[in-house]
Amino acid sequence: MFALHFLMAGGRDVTPLYFNHGTEFGQSCENFLKSLDIGAIYGKIEKTPEKGRSLEDFWRECRYEFLDQFTDAPVVTAHHLDDQIETLLQGLCHGRLDRVIPHRRGNYIRPFIYVSKQEIKDYAHRHSLTYLNDPSNEDVRFTRNRIRNKIIPELLEVNPGFYKSIKKLINPVEC
Repeated sequence: MFALHFLMAGGRDVTPLYFNHGTEFGQSCENFLKSLDIGAIYGKIEKTPEKGRSLEDFWRECRYEFLDQFTDAPVVTAHHLDDQIETLLQGLCHGRLDRVIPHRRGNYIRPFIYVSKQEIKDYAHRHSLTYLNDPSNEDVRFTRNRIRNKIIPELLEVNPGFYKSIKKLINPVEC
């Protein structure tokens, strides 16, 4: 909602692409977009993951299969700094230093990748937008959620400037 509002407020001609991962929350988001009547395009999961496969990876693959259909224009995602940090930490947990979400890849643009989730919430509040949070984001059985809800708060206790440090690490030119 934040990205849609931000882009439309900036005078951009936007066609929202929404992919429903099959959650109850996803249906609520889809219903909200439909109520705006702005010509959104919808996709949803239409297959099941292989046994033992990470559900997070499966959802990501399905989402990009949907988004990859739209190559005639830039696809702007709402990935933000918190997503970047979670991805980086997830990679580090598996001995990988290359797990960084690029600002741009092909026709994908992530203009909010250096903006924290708190800054997005502040923007939403200033513009009377409802900030929606998928309840499944609290489920720490998923690695990303465990990092988000358990590890990052601890890192912020160790270093309250952790976000700024990560920004320098992933984008030293702009920080």
